[in-house]
Amino acid sequence: MAKIISELIEYKNRKSKNIIGYFDYTDSQNTNFIVIPPAFGETKRDSLKLSYFLVKNGFSVIRYDATYHVGESQGDMVDADFGSMKEDLFSTIDFIQKKFNVNGVGIVGTSLGIRVAIKAASEDKRIKFLFGLVGIVDLRSSLKAVYHQDVIGEILIGKYKGKTIDDIMGFEVNINFALSAIDKDYHDLESTKADMRKINIPVVMMNAQNDAWINPDDVKSVTEEASTVDKKFLLIPQAMHQLNENPRAVLDALKQVVVECKKYLLGEEIKPQDVIELEPQELSTQWFIEEERLKNLIKKSLEGEKEFWEKYLNKFVLIHKSSHYRDFLSKISSYLDIKQGEKVLDAGCGNGHFGAWLFDRSIEKIFQEKIKIEDFNPIIYTGLDFAEHSLKEAMLKHLNLTKRVYRELSLKDKYPIIKYRYVLADIETKLPFPDNYFDKICCNLVLSYVKDPMFSLQELMRVLRNNGKLIVSSMKPYADLSQVYRDFVDQTENQEELEEARKLLSAAGRIKQKENAGIYTFFSEEELKQMFERINAKNIEIARSFSNQSNLIVGEK
Repeated sequence: MAKIISELIEYKNRKSKNIIGYFDYTDSQNTNFIVIPPAFGETKRDSLKLSYFLVKNGFSVIRYDATYHVGESQGDMVDADFGSMKEDLFSTIDFIQKKFNVNGVGIVGTSLGIRVAIKAASEDKRIKFLFGLVGIVDLRSSLKAVYHQDVIGEILIGKYKGKTIDDIMGFEVNINFALSAIDKDYHDLESTKADMRKINIPVVMMNAQNDAWINPDDVKSVTEEASTVDKKFLLIPQAMHQLNENPRAVLDALKQVVVECKKYLLGEEIKPQDVIELEPQELSTQWFIEEERLKNLIKKSLEGEKEFWEKYLNKFVLIHKSSHYRDFLSKISSYLDIKQGEKVLDAGCGNGHFGAWLFDRSIEKIFQEKIKIEDFNPIIYTGLDFAEHSLKEAMLKHLNLTKRVYRELSLKDKYPIIKYRYVLADIETKLPFPDNYFDKICCNLVLSYVKDPMFSLQELMRVLRNNGKLIVSSMKPYADLSQVYRDFVDQTENQEELEEARKLLSAAGRIKQKENAGIYTFFSEEELKQMFERINAKNIEIARSFSNQSNLIVGEK
């Protein structure tokens, strides 16, 4: 099979701004071109796997970073607007036409990228086929679903007074982002339908069944508006907006993309099982090359780790009110099975949620088992974190909690249920504890953010006593927290809590950027198991939690 080549390309858009992209092809350099415009907040690297699937099956692909966006093209994200996104797509087709003498291309777009592609296809006859993958077709509705604020609606009635929109998936954008959507008719379902009625080319739209941001019925209704007999709406079962969180769904979706592109661009009828799949090594080299480019770019533009985490953990304060997160802590607590008098390390304790949960469960245990408070042997809890501000937040949280509960239950504070201790330290360095010191250790949603996870695990195992338990959690690769967030905001009418939840989602968007750049690594179940085996853990168990978005692993020394 011919080798896939990725050639870095640079060209100007119609406003003379530099666009940086990749031309993916085999050495035969066929002229069956597909363009993949970037989704909002994503770079050309996010579509690498999609591109390679198409190239492997007979297409040449150009994927690029939009101007005034994240990535390597010219312009800052704060100035993002719909007009420039459309012009970038037109300019990419110009580049293909001039360099390769090709007059027709297919477009495969995802998320907001497909909304731009629909507008472009309604105006440019060089676009011969349109495939939308989890495409946003109603910007107003999707923004409202994400943020529980009708930004577009407020602008339409003159109520929104800000000059910027503080956060859209971790990015601050100029108000012109929304104004351009309204002015150029990208902003609602009816504008998308109006554009689709101008399209007389084959159209396939594919939506995730459990997408929290997009109504499948809206996507279906938009598809039906196309002025062509060749239109199709497909549903991806058991999938969320972030398709990558479900590898099976990704594979099925990629195969379907190839099937439809083959049919409408090449006139070839094939079945999904006939699609040629990628070998893992075919992606790995280019993935690493682009990861390094993106990592260097992001390192220049994002703040330092301690500054980032102090900001992020500030936005994590209200997560304990989420039922998904409470279930998550309950599962951790159940696996650890902490007994009276045991020494517990909360490694990377953040704002102290687990320490507070442990106190509440201990109170429950005392009353359920009718234990006399004076006979309860207190648990020795140590919260460790490298962010001083967060450690102080944890200390204050635990102090206020114990004071309130002791007062409400008329308990004497001379009988402590938990003895809280706090240590300012970094789990990336040698821990300030002797060998075999703790009975139980929890390292919750931390390991993905350290530079040398194996060193940190070995240190945690060193300070764990023989037969003690260690539990580690990690968000799974390409986790999708949209449903967790949506369920949480649906439960509250408190404006302050809603605002905090928005900030948390925004911070999660920044973490996703760093994951995409390879700065952070989220671990699969198999990867966690391999690491636990390397530190010689016994009786290993693995589970899923946090609305199926987090992997948990527990083992004994």
